[in-house]
Parts: sequence; structure tokens; C-alpha cells
Amino acid sequence: MGEGKPTRAYLRQFDLYRVIAFVCVIAQHAVLWPVPGGSAVGWSLVMVLHATREVFFFLSALVAGYSQLATRRPVVRLWVHRLGAVLVPYLAWTGIYFVYTLESSARPVTAGSTIIHDLLNGYFQLYFLVVLFQFYVVLPGLVWLVRRTRGHHGVVFGVSVALQLAMMTISHYFFWHTGTLHALRTVDLRIITPRYATSYQLYLVSGVLAADHLGELQQLVERHSARILWGVLAVGLATEGYYAWGLEIGNTPGHASDLFQPVAAVWFLAACAGLWALGWRWADRAAARAPTSADRLVTWGADASGGFYLAHVLVLQLIFTGLSHAGLTQPGTWGVASAILFVGTLLATGVLVALVLRSPLRTVLTGPNRRKERAALPVYPARARPRTMADAIAPAITR
Repeated sequence: MGEGKPTRAYLRQFDLYRVIAFVCVIAQHAVLWPVPGGSAVGWSLVMVLHATREVFFFLSALVAGYSQLATRRPVVRLWVHRLGAVLVPYLAWTGIYFVYTLESSARPVTAGSTIIHDLLNGYFQLYFLVVLFQFYVVLPGLVWLVRRTRGHHGVVFGVSVALQLAMMTISHYFFWHTGTLHALRTVDLRIITPRYATSYQLYLVSGVLAADHLGELQQLVERHSARILWGVLAVGLATEGYYAWGLEIGNTPGHASDLFQPVAAVWFLAACAGLWALGWRWADRAAARAPTSADRLVTWGADASGGFYLAHVLVLQLIFTGLSHAGLTQPGTWGVASAILFVGTLLATGVLVALVLRSPLRTVLTGPNRRKERAALPVYPARARPRTMADAIAPAITR
């Protein structure tokens, strides 16, 4: 790496990625809460929107891996930096949701067991921070593995894909009740529990591998973004076709849209690539023009994304309670309820997060300050662009 060159850059294409991801999380929950068990249309939407979990963990792993590969922190310092950044918001929102549970529950709640459960498992959506805690603990080992296996990353990725597909195949297609195979499925169901990082190992491993090949992958995205997006569309349509076939052969909509099945893993990886390509197309255009209102909204949304993830379930629950009292959560009106939930939660959470971002509680309630990070690092793509992608981010990865 040449002297005086930046160790890493702020990759602006991931701003739109973050915004689409949290908008789709809200959409997923807005559909999932009122959708009847027999709604073929509702569960088809759930199947597509389930990708929000995996695209979030892929990007989290990529960004954390990129940072560690660019600036090697000792293990303890890395843990303090990463775990500390999410621990305070996790504790703060666990407390907020705990109070909400005590005040809103129609049945008596045991305070001690409830708070312990929430701290260990994460309240509803907060499980994503529980998974991040686990990932950050093993991040030094993953970075070490990536460095030691350079030249063989195709094998590492292939093993990770094979493991993910095997886990999904066993959990979705087999129902052994006795013997060794039953014990194997019991273990499988345990390790794909959504609150365990093992459930998302493919996307976490892929993210760190992508960080090590960031320059090459970014050049690939820049050259072929349109082809990537068409490919993602094809995978998405094929996934929905597989869902429809599952209904044809007698599966329930919930089982046919199961996120723990092999076809879902393929769709999730495609969604990661699609958001990367879509984010690049926006960032490339934004760098070549004066900032528009849409550009500023995307930048703000990226800064506010942590707050949306943390706060939206509280807002959604309040709106859902109101819809229930109004009789709009019946099977025949779930579509109307979902639309109101989505728009209302998105807007109300946006107002709440906007207020928090202007308050001293910003870091406590929304997590790391992305605006400061953007200001401290060179931004790619910049208005005065580097001649090549390598000049911007390849130096960040010392090989």
C-alpha cells in the first residue's frame, strides 16, 4: 500500500442497500403479522421478503471484515470496538420493550424471567443484535481463516454453501422420528435456530470473503450491474415458481414459503448481489450530479437505518393493536391491515428516529454514527473519482 493512501473508503453504494433492507424488513413484518395461514398471496410475499435477514447479515459481515482487513485490531480491541458499539443500544431497547411488555400484556408477566429471556434471546427483532454479538466474537477467527486460505476461497465458499444447503434440506424435507437420523435432525434444527449465528453461516462467511475480494467484486458489479439485476429477477421468479409448485403438491403456504429450505438460500444470496448492484447504480448516478431530494433521503435513511431496525417493532405493535380494536385484522381484511401497517410504521418510525437523531440519545438508541464515519473517510464513488477502483479500495486489503 502506498504511503499516504487511505486505509479504507466509505462505500456509498451500500447506503441504498441499507435503506431497501430496512424498508423490506418493515414490509415483511407488516405482512407477517396479520396474514392468515391459508393466504397463498400473503405467504408468497413473506417468502420474498424473508431475504431481509440474510442481506443484513451479509452486509454486516462484509463491512466488519473490510474494516478488520484494512486496519488490523488486536482481538480484545476488536471485541471492545464491535461489541461496545451495539451493546448500549441493545440494552436500551431491551429495557424499552420490557416496559412495553409489562404495560401492554393482558396476562400477568413475571418480570424477572421476562427480562432474562429478552436479554439472552433478544426481544422479537432484537435477535439480530444477538446474532451480531456471536458473529463479532468469532470475527477474528474468520478473518484469520480468510487470510490463511487465500488462493482457496472458492473451496471455502463451496463448503459453506454445501453446509447451508445440507442444513436446509434436512430441516425442510425430512421428518425422522427415531434413531440416528432423528438425532441428526434434532441437532440440525438446533443450529438453524434464528438466534444463532450458525443459522446464517453462509451469509457471514460470504460477507467476510467478499470483503477480502472487495475490489474485484466491485469492478464486477460496475461492469455487469444490469446483468446481475436481470439474473436476480430470474432467481426471484424461479423461487416464487417453486413456492407455487409446493402449493400444487399439497404443502401449506407457511411450509411452502419456509425460509429454511434450499431454494430460499439461493434466493437470499441472489438478493445480496441484487442490492449491491442496485446500490451501485444509484451511487454512480448520484456521484455525477448535484444532490437531489431522493439522494439526500437515501443518505439520511442510511444514517437512520439502525434506528429503524431497533424501533419499528414498537411502532408496529401500537398500530397493530389499534387495527385489532377496529376489527381490521380479520382474515378477510389482512391486505388492508398490511398496507396500513407498512405505511404507518414506516412513516411513524421515521419521525421517531428523526427526533432521536437530533437528540443526545442518538448513539444510545440508534447505534454507530454513520454520518461521522462518512465524514472521516474518503467516499467511493467520489465526485472527483479515483482513476480506478483499485486506487480507492484495493489498498485497504493488505495481502
